[in-house]
Amino acid sequence: MEDVAIKKDETPYLIFACRKCREFSYVKTTQKSKKCLRCGRSHQVSNILKEAEVVFGMTEAVNTVKRKQNEFALPEFRSGSDFVVATHKVAKPINSTDTLKNNSQEIDYKFTFNKMLIDLSRIFKRFPSYMLEIMAEDYKIPTIELKTLIRSAEKSGMLIKNGDDDMYYMPKKK
Repeated sequence: MEDVAIKKDETPYLIFACRKCREFSYVKTTQKSKKCLRCGRSHQVSNILKEAEVVFGMTEAVNTVKRKQNEFALPEFRSGSDFVVATHKVAKPINSTDTLKNNSQEIDYKFTFNKMLIDLSRIFKRFPSYMLEIMAEDYKIPTIELKTLIRSAEKSGMLIKNGDDDMYYMPKKK
């Protein structure tokens, strides 16, 4: 009977950052080009040789891309899951004393929502609606109130919905 041995992959791979979106990727050195999976820009392997890191083996290439992308990521996304909320380090919820309206202990969600939008727009130019829901949870804004606040912000022009793709952005200040 013939012994089957597992051969370690020693294929050289280039690890590089996309010149447009800075997303890290890998490509075999024998390929002619590689298209960025994030933005679609095509990169010629001959052009990226000077700035790329060489690793050997598919496993090493994947692990290196993950490590480099994690180093490049915003600090709030370096935790285990992207949904363990992006607001813990950059956009911290404000104190409850700032959100009290008069002395009647009634929470002013509009002020808190506006603060949340400003913090969110500092992190992202455009953001999906689910990001508003995630951050509202950290800012202790009830979901029922959030829908009203989003509609109000859209009407006032503070928040603009970008077509049908469920993305929002805040207009630039003049």
